[in-house]
Amino acid sequence: MDLPERLSSNRPFLWYAASFGVSSIAFWGFFLALLAQATYVYKAESSQLAILFAIWSMVFLLLVAPSGMVTDRWSPKWMIAIAQLLAVLSVLPALWSRSIAWLYVASVIDGIGAALAIPARGSLVALLVPQEALVRANGFLNTASMVAVIFGPGAAGLLARHASQKLAYWAIIWLLVAGFVLLLGTPDRRPRRGAREGPLREVSEGFGVAWREPELRSLLFLACTAWVTLTVFVALEPLFVKDVLHRGEDGLGLFWSTNGIGSFGGAFVLARSRRASGREVLLISVSLVVAGVGFLVFAGTSMFLLAVVGNVAMGVGFAWFLSLSQALIQRVAAEEMRGRVTGVMGMLQESSSVVCSATIAILGGLVLVRPWLVISAAVLMMGGVLGIRAAGRIRLEVQAEP
Repeated sequence: MDLPERLSSNRPFLWYAASFGVSSIAFWGFFLALLAQATYVYKAESSQLAILFAIWSMVFLLLVAPSGMVTDRWSPKWMIAIAQLLAVLSVLPALWSRSIAWLYVASVIDGIGAALAIPARGSLVALLVPQEALVRANGFLNTASMVAVIFGPGAAGLLARHASQKLAYWAIIWLLVAGFVLLLGTPDRRPRRGAREGPLREVSEGFGVAWREPELRSLLFLACTAWVTLTVFVALEPLFVKDVLHRGEDGLGLFWSTNGIGSFGGAFVLARSRRASGREVLLISVSLVVAGVGFLVFAGTSMFLLAVVGNVAMGVGFAWFLSLSQALIQRVAAEEMRGRVTGVMGMLQESSSVVCSATIAILGGLVLVRPWLVISAAVLMMGGVLGIRAAGRIRLEVQAEP
């Protein structure tokens, strides 16, 4: 099937992008609302916030690889549709919560939906656009997502502070429903069918492809580094904002929004780039260095404006990381393997997150917020530097091939 290279004339992709953008506003708004409710309403400590993430991560970890297998056998579009309905369902326990335990239930349901959606998105995008447009397409999608980060958390924080927490959750529900309706305009394109084998064998093939391909193997290590440090950041940021910067729920929402401004800028640059394809590993590594520097500026200061600047830089780095890693998987993995490889990547990333969340939960009061954030920033920068060296080796290997 001939696919238009110009994204602006690719109607199937635009329908999906519209659905993804609207749904992302709801996703980030829900994420912030859940964090804020746990921190400010139920006075959660670092261990309880870590449990909130660990539950989500465990569910995602167990289901994402099998979901990739189902995606490669079935329909990415309808997998995303089911995930969208689960996202609506996940809001209800938080809406009617009486204790932090209800938020744990919301996290479980949301994790199930995310495990279904991530491999399906990795498969569907590559079925809607040609290979040479993959970096730009993922940059375009993450531009839409980062617009959501700018407005979603800030709006949720303002609604919760100046109206009510319930109103914020009802707005999130209606946005998710709107995203589902827009998704119906996306055509039901499916990957070509490979040879059917047992479920365990099919999932293991995803691991095999991810390990055999040098670029994907490098991505495994870079992604695990990014996810560990991101987990530390997300789990401890509410406490840092409350106890070190002395800001309330709206301040937390503002930080997420300014992170989104940086992410929007980074993703927008990639959406217009025509030279990034084939250089993803190098650019991903650079993105981790940039994010690490921003992370260090954020965590190393008590000055609000300087922390905002660091947050913007983090946003630029993580936007590049997300867009380029998605495009790399879609370029290197075969059509009938994209769901499984995306699922495997998600599984390994999230296992790193689970270990990190569990460590924070177990240590509890021993976790000193600022030192942990500063150490994580240094680890992120070091991972990026090692990735740059790995990208150089991969380039030399490619040039040496006959």
